[in-house]
Amino acid sequence: MRIAFVVNSYPPRLGGLESHIYHLSVSLAQLGHRVFVLTISDEPGHRTEEQVDVRTDRAHLPIADVISFPSAGATRRIARFLAREHIDIVSVHTRFFPMSFVGVRAAHRAGLPVIHTEHGSGFVAASSPVIAAASRVVDVTMGRYVLRHADRVLGVSEQAADFASRLGGVHADVFYNAITPPCSRPEPIADRHRHLVFVGRMVPGKGWDTFIEAVARLSAEGVEVTGELLGAGADLEAARALIVDRNLADRLCAPGRVSAQEVRSRLAGATLVNPTVLSEGFQTTLLEALAERGRVVTFTVPGARLLAEQGHPVVITKERNVESLVDSLRSYLREPAPLAQPDLIDAWTWPVRAREYARIASTLLSEKKAARNAGSDASSRG
Repeated sequence: MRIAFVVNSYPPRLGGLESHIYHLSVSLAQLGHRVFVLTISDEPGHRTEEQVDVRTDRAHLPIADVISFPSAGATRRIARFLAREHIDIVSVHTRFFPMSFVGVRAAHRAGLPVIHTEHGSGFVAASSPVIAAASRVVDVTMGRYVLRHADRVLGVSEQAADFASRLGGVHADVFYNAITPPCSRPEPIADRHRHLVFVGRMVPGKGWDTFIEAVARLSAEGVEVTGELLGAGADLEAARALIVDRNLADRLCAPGRVSAQEVRSRLAGATLVNPTVLSEGFQTTLLEALAERGRVVTFTVPGARLLAEQGHPVVITKERNVESLVDSLRSYLREPAPLAQPDLIDAWTWPVRAREYARIASTLLSEKKAARNAGSDASSRG
């Protein structure tokens, strides 16, 4: 198949969405499919990376380092590209991004089917009432259009699929997130369950402040723990200041952004603490911690219950607040579960997920072909 991803962002920009698109596109290319990525950024260009043809147009009008817009006429240009390159199917991701809207419209102009993958499990959470209201308007207009005009809708968790179904009034299937398989190590992974790791953007709602407060309370009780916060963002300096203010500089550090490989290394044998209250998709950090034989203590988030039911060492707090987090950590540290078993994570890796996506795309193309043939037969009989 010849597959075109039409997306708002792609590495080197970092984030869960970008990681999903990158690994899915590369894994599909490794299966022998011809894969293109059409994206936007402030550094336009054209490159081939791990067998994926990446074409970047200039981004305009960035909003809060989250959303930017393509150049005028993008729909027409992309539709011509899809036809010229004989693309079979178009892939778009997250309903509110302008490139998802453009991708759906361009695909329809070119007469091509679209698979939309939803990564959010609810409306955008924002502290500003203005931003919250504006994002809701985008969701019920442009977002709803994307969901209703895609030929197949997927969600990266049960919650994401349910949200997409409710917002768009369409059927949505679950297509879980995934990770790269863990690398083989020359030595066994040490059990470091008392080393607590936060991974995520340093922004309101992600829980970096809840994480620091939980460590402070455990330390005040005499519980021996160390920890680190991995991630960059607007609140990074505030996090560092809070660490000093709570006299935790000897226990906690916040190095900022580190590479994906370094995140995996720092999670090895440790405990991922995930106190986010945002509307998350399926966070790959949960899988990465388990792949590196770590454990997870988390607020209720998509996928956590499923992983726990499958036998992974995942503890879910009763409530989404610091008191419940401290209670769960205290109990967990007294009697930690055995280290995660890496063989249980095989089903959650990108080679498996890419084959699943290819089957979905192939089935959709077959359905479209059958529908066209049925229409031709009906016309000839008429």
